[in-house]
Amino acid sequence: MNVASTAVRSTPATTTLFGKLRALALHALHLHVQNCAMIAEAYRRPL
Repeated sequence: MNVASTAVRSTPATTTLFGKLRALALHALHLHVQNCAMIAEAYRRPL
């Protein structure tokens, strides 16, 4: 039974407030990196 309880704790807790904030922050970071890559690609190409 101890193995089952540790397996449950090792799963990511997205139901907690900090889990939701972490997921939101990671999503915002991903969008920011995509935006930076798009701006860099547009800047690199000649007009």
